[in-house]
Amino acid sequence: MNSSVRQDVQQLRGFAVILVVAYHAGGILPGGFVGVDVFFVISGFVIAQSIRERVSARQFTLSDFVSRRIRRIFPPLAVMLAVVVFLSTWMSPLLSRVQTVRTGIFAVFGGANLFLFRFRPDGYFVASEKSNSLLHTWSLSLEEQFYILFALGVLLVVRFAKTSDFAQVASWISGVVGLASFAVCMTISAWGIHVGNPVINRMLGSDLIDSDFAFYMPMTRAWEFLIGVVLGFRTSSIALKTSVSSVFRFAGLFLVCLSGLLTPVNTFPNFWALMPTIGACALILGGQAGFGLSGKSGTMMSWLGDRSYGWYLWHWPLMQFVAPYSPTRLSFVIAGLVALFPAALSYKYIEQPIRLSPYWRTLPKTCALGVTCILVPVAAVISTRSPQPDLDHHLDVQLGCMYGEIEKLSNGGKCTLSIPESKGIAALVGDSHASHMSEAFVAASHNLGFDALLASRANSPFLFLEGIYGDGASDDQRRMVKHLIDVGVQIVVVAQSNYQISFQEGQDWADAMRPILDEFTEAGVKVVLVGESIFVAADPLECSALQIYLSACAADIERQTSQLLGQRARFRQEVDLARENAAVVLFDSARYLCPEELCSLRRDGRWWWRDNGHISVYASKQLEAPLQAAMTAALSS
Repeated sequence: MNSSVRQDVQQLRGFAVILVVAYHAGGILPGGFVGVDVFFVISGFVIAQSIRERVSARQFTLSDFVSRRIRRIFPPLAVMLAVVVFLSTWMSPLLSRVQTVRTGIFAVFGGANLFLFRFRPDGYFVASEKSNSLLHTWSLSLEEQFYILFALGVLLVVRFAKTSDFAQVASWISGVVGLASFAVCMTISAWGIHVGNPVINRMLGSDLIDSDFAFYMPMTRAWEFLIGVVLGFRTSSIALKTSVSSVFRFAGLFLVCLSGLLTPVNTFPNFWALMPTIGACALILGGQAGFGLSGKSGTMMSWLGDRSYGWYLWHWPLMQFVAPYSPTRLSFVIAGLVALFPAALSYKYIEQPIRLSPYWRTLPKTCALGVTCILVPVAAVISTRSPQPDLDHHLDVQLGCMYGEIEKLSNGGKCTLSIPESKGIAALVGDSHASHMSEAFVAASHNLGFDALLASRANSPFLFLEGIYGDGASDDQRRMVKHLIDVGVQIVVVAQSNYQISFQEGQDWADAMRPILDEFTEAGVKVVLVGESIFVAADPLECSALQIYLSACAADIERQTSQLLGQRARFRQEVDLARENAAVVLFDSARYLCPEELCSLRRDGRWWWRDNGHISVYASKQLEAPLQAAMTAALSS
């Protein structure tokens, strides 16, 4: 333990990480995520104090600052990333394995928060994101961004301000920038900001900057870091009486505890974020005279504070590795406590030796260390593979053709899989229930001599629905139909989910599908209408590869085929539509997916369903021959 470190601050670190672990352990503390906000304040305070001392001694340089941050942050992070990325192949739910690996790649370069905001738009607090074993790295990336921007700002102040005035000037600038960051954060969290610039919209993936942006971005969380910075620069000039210090300590502890119990997730960070940050400031101010817990409790909290970085790194992945087998609060608590073991090893064998050893303080050694900390996790990423390829995304997703963008559907576009001496074009349209037939469709189309055009659009019913989803939604489908006719498609395969749609009075699903079929057939386009999908009420993607190999996956079940078929409320209408239009052939994939009395989701060691409503890559390939027969029948009609 470093004797120069304020023990009250180390104990506050320990308290903050307890809040976070308690939140992650099944929500024992429903607002425990504010422990991260406390960490931001502590980081700003500690960094500012360190810089103030170095500037006073005329020893501050950007290279020295970056070198110290590399030695402190990167080695334990790199080890954790490499181990977790490697283990996630077998231990993480298959649904989240890819997003874990991708998050890890961005975390290596300090951009996990940017990745999660842009490519995982559901937000940190949404349950579907919680299975990402590296979700917690967003805050580490955010801190790295704080450090870089702050160091550059310090360089400017050092250059243009006198050394004797540095702390005062830097604290004023930090305060002004912090207030601006706070104002932006509160505005965005409460109301959001609409952006009309198409370039910015593409970068952000949305035209609305909302609470998710405020949560993940450095410019909206900087005020928490900077309030700690101001404290770090100014505490030497603030002397509190013992009685006042006691009030600050009590008030600070009360605020942090209250925020851990009451802070809601909705639109966070908003004004609720003031509570833990002000509480952390009060505790730091009240403890500047050296106050801290004493006796065994103080020793334990200081011990946790020293190892708080490692505990933060390891607790969340271990909880996620346990989740597929026992998603209970007790299991998460045990996993969190077990994480203290790698945290202690990290502190003893990685953090302390590298941070304190003179060997690593030379610039060449630090650069070599930094490169190694990048290469090791990247090597782990490269070594990962899909343990269950049958459950991978379908061909359209792999090609980036799952959203039916018109510009990708032109002749020779990325979503057209061409063959030599093609007879023409066959198109696959519909939603994700068309997408999951990509492999069968492409193979059948090529066998028949056609180029295969993947034109499905996930999460969007392929219907003419005036007034149901808004005119814009219907216009999109009309443009799609017109485009397919204009490019000379000879045959289309249409498939989609059984959407729960509130139709206008007197209208039903057949009324919204019939004009699409008529428009195609009147233009001479042949149609294969795929019968309504069946839903199996099980999700193999929620299992880990290890569970599957141990035959412990809850989705490895059998269902009564008659029960599955009996759930298809729309199938009768599809039969009638095919009968009334001679150019339409009905293809009932369920006959081939569940040919026996009992329908098994996994047969002969191969998965036939990818999730509750979508078939696997393997199952799609098995539909090649029957789909080809249906397409042949349509072409000859």
